[in-house]
Amino acid sequence: MQIWKKWRIRLLLVLTMGLMIIGPQPYLELRDFHRQERIGVVPVSLQDRFQIEWIHSVELTPWRETYRVVGFSGMELAETSFRSFGAGVPANFSDRPNVHVSIDGGWITVSGLQEQRDRVLYLITRSDYMLTVRDQKWPLASFMPLGTSLELSIRWFPWWFRYIYSLEKKERNA
Repeated sequence: MQIWKKWRIRLLLVLTMGLMIIGPQPYLELRDFHRQERIGVVPVSLQDRFQIEWIHSVELTPWRETYRVVGFSGMELAETSFRSFGAGVPANFSDRPNVHVSIDGGWITVSGLQEQRDRVLYLITRSDYMLTVRDQKWPLASFMPLGTSLELSIRWFPWWFRYIYSLEKKERNA
């Protein structure tokens, strides 16, 4: 009986130390900007990409912005893609030598932007806003009421954070 008790204590100590060593991990955090409330988090890895897609309110054509997780310093706008030029669409990149404009499958893609961002704000006004991280997609209107200002940022939290604040959990409860 005494051996079993010592073995359990050692196992508990090893597990506790292991969990402490793992340390914080990067997450894409979604917040209600005005209320300053956390909506949820999505675990990401360094160099991961994620996208926000929606229908442009004036042109009524699809728009997509792709961000890349950049080390410990946050994220950057890596590229933007859209179906037509018009209101608010970037058009002149002649002063930026690393920027490349291409057309593929009807999408105009501006890549090589490398615009560093600490956070990004979107006003979710319609139900067509979609977040994509790796192969997983979330309709943003299923987590928040229309008219919400969504703030996206890369934050570092403990490994267990995903189990409490995950979007999957929030989506099931919605």
